[in-house]
Amino acid sequence: MVVSVLELRRRGYDDDDIALAQATQDAQRRVGAPYRTLPEILAGKHARPRPSAGPEDLTARQLGRRGRLGQAALLADQAALAETDPDRATQVRYHASGLKALARKPVQLEFDFFGGGNVSLGHQFIDAIQARLLQTEATPADRMQALATLTMIVRHLGWQSYSCDKTAADLCDLLGVEKANMARTLALLEQIGAITRAKRGRTKIITINPEGAFRGDVNRHAEAVDRYRAEIVQLRPEPAT
Repeated sequence: MVVSVLELRRRGYDDDDIALAQATQDAQRRVGAPYRTLPEILAGKHARPRPSAGPEDLTARQLGRRGRLGQAALLADQAALAETDPDRATQVRYHASGLKALARKPVQLEFDFFGGGNVSLGHQFIDAIQARLLQTEATPADRMQALATLTMIVRHLGWQSYSCDKTAADLCDLLGVEKANMARTLALLEQIGAITRAKRGRTKIITINPEGAFRGDVNRHAEAVDRYRAEIVQLRPEPAT
């Protein structure tokens, strides 16, 4: 049975595959090899067969398992199977593959966790701070305020830095607390080693150990730790005894 080129296209073979099969067929004829039809040649390693299954009716449950783009890709695949024009079917399958790629891309629902650089926060750091706070004579309210302030400090760490971009006054505005309360909170955090305040000019810069919290390229984390040890740890005055 002779199969036309149009039928081969309908089955999903592109023009390059068909041309290669025709060239192979001519070469075999010239050397006296046994005759093979185009479908037999195309069934080899160069074949890109089109799925034989026809379009099926999709249930709401089948569609519901996918997002909108996934549904659109599935419907496009079904439309390609039902298409009689091979060129149109090829175009539809091309667009279906693009929809599938978009459907696999992560979706940002509300929060952009990576747009400004994510913050890496060590659980051991938080556990240690909580344990140290419990060993102080601070009230439960003061301990909660200290943890909230520490979270805000970590939130505003500089890029690949151990310094907070916000001053004590800025933290007051962000958390809605009085300056006197913030002063006590920062003193408590400094007392237990959660933060260090380094004076630069007339401003006290709030710093934090980058081994506990870091914002930036993880490959630059070691550099930040080294700078912290050189600029903060070695220059920090010993506590009074």
